Amino acid sequence: MTLLRTIQESAVDANANLSTVLRQCRLLAARLDSQPLEEWVVCESDGYPPTVEVPSYRVWPIEVRGNFSGYFQSMAKNYPIPSALLPADVRDAYAHWECRMSVAALEATLAETKGAIRVGTSDLALVLGENVLDNYNCIAAWGEFSSLCLVEVLNTVRNRVLEFVLAVWKEAPDAGEVDVPSASGLGTERLTQIFNTTVYEGSANVVGAASSSTITFNITPGDWSSLERVLANHGLTEQDLAELRAALEADSAPRDAQTLGPKVSDWIAAMTKKAASGVWKIGLGVAGSLLAQSIAKYYGL
Repeated sequence: MTLLRTIQESAVDANANLSTVLRQCRLLAARLDSQPLEEWVVCESDGYPPTVEVPSYRVWPIEVRGNFSGYFQSMAKNYPIPSALLPADVRDAYAHWECRMSVAALEATLAETKGAIRVGTSDLALVLGENVLDNYNCIAAWGEFSSLCLVEVLNTVRNRVLEFVLAVWKEAPDAGEVDVPSASGLGTERLTQIFNTTVYEGSANVVGAASSSTITFNITPGDWSSLERVLANHGLTEQDLAELRAALEADSAPRDAQTLGPKVSDWIAAMTKKAASGVWKIGLGVAGSLLAQSIAKYYGL
């Protein structure tokens, strides 16, 4: 049985451990040399670090509740706290809470909890103080959401794995087989298109390349093919890459990453405009970091 068929069967089996399915997908990503798939699988398997953008299916609002103490030992327990009363600088974090736990952690949490799941809120109780209920002081505050949210995350990951491998299988049934190295018939750009369509539903979220993170892709200094592969994996077209190569050949090598040549700088500016206008479906902050850091690695900076 091929690796694609193995993953298909595991994805449709409700009893199959999703963490195992993801490990199979990581093997597939390595064999297909698909950087976007590998990055997504790693984040789903290990959890999303703070520097990485979280997919939309992992974002939802959470309800904030608290316990309050009043005069003569009176108490108000599990009291819902309206979002309008939350400090402005943290309000959005609760309205759009980001679930960064690994799939294994999600599965373990669901095995232990079937009702509401609590989320710590640091020192929010101290900030709220007596600003919620008259004559009552907040002594504890927390966020909570239904365990069904985690069920939906796991369901979404499983479905998108299945959609991806089915789409690849339809075009190249032997893709990912070690004994048929050229059987995939799928170029890097086509694999990235399939990934973006099936996993991110048309949006090119760049896992592992948020604006404040460091690009860790394998780019060998002076090796155009390694730079081309990384950028193609993130949605750049053949024309974009051809223009970059021409710019790199026209400019002299810079002394540092802050003094790129004029042709390369103009190309980065043009690509940033594409990101800002939505032509290149990638976040503006992500685009700038991806291009600058990748080109710097190509220059050996």
